[in-house]
Amino acid sequence: MPTSRNDFHVFRRGLEWAVSLHGVALDVFASQKAALNRAIDAAHQIGMQGSEAQVLLIESNSSPRPQWVFGHHPYPPTA
Repeated sequence: MPTSRNDFHVFRRGLEWAVSLHGVALDVFASQKAALNRAIDAAHQIGMQGSEAQVLLIESNSSPRPQWVFGHHPYPPTA
């Protein structure tokens, strides 16, 4: 059974930080840390169901950077 890849994006939206999956905004948060934590929780849940999942941080004028990858980073995150 092939797995699908789920990239959760965390990015600034105005003064807030948003989390999206497959181009659909899921939620917004007051801080980057809160958005990353929510994205990691969601990615972990999907990973536990057998799909590939990762969290990418998108900061202005830079390429998306992996912040957490299911199966490669501890859950819950230590930092």
